Amino acid sequence: MSMRLQMLLKPPVIFTQYAPSWVISPTELSMAIEGSSNRDEAIAWLWVSYSRSILSEVDPCMEANEGADATIKLASSFRCLSRMKAFQMSDGIYELSNGNANLYLCETDSGDVFLYFFPLTGYGYRCEASRIDLTDYGTDAAAYFIATVFDSYELITDYYESNKQA
Repeated sequence: MSMRLQMLLKPPVIFTQYAPSWVISPTELSMAIEGSSNRDEAIAWLWVSYSRSILSEVDPCMEANEGADATIKLASSFRCLSRMKAFQMSDGIYELSNGNANLYLCETDSGDVFLYFFPLTGYGYRCEASRIDLTDYGTDAAAYFIATVFDSYELITDYYESNKQA
């Protein structure tokens, strides 16, 4: 009996954007609007909820993420992020801005990579609910996800504006 090694090639990762009303539940919408102290906080909660839904449709690639630096470098090469600015706040912590939208990419000492939707001071910092773990996604998939998330910001802002309570 001989041993055989079979390699499986996974298809490329594709993140599909939907109308926010399709993926953000009425409960999440209500909690974001009523439980937030201001507009920016409510939009950030809606944005993280929407982004989790996008990511949930894709299986983790179980590829090595080469870290925040490599992810930012690759994301910056995408045409849709050509105006993205990356500011290194401290070792392994970056603020990414693209127009009016800001995200925070953090790499821990153990190599985990997290995407935060809130400024890394006060409440949002290190809160699991305010971040998405990109550790199990390859650098290319993580960069593509960041591009998709930035691209959805206006959708989320419009969704918030059309649903906010007077």
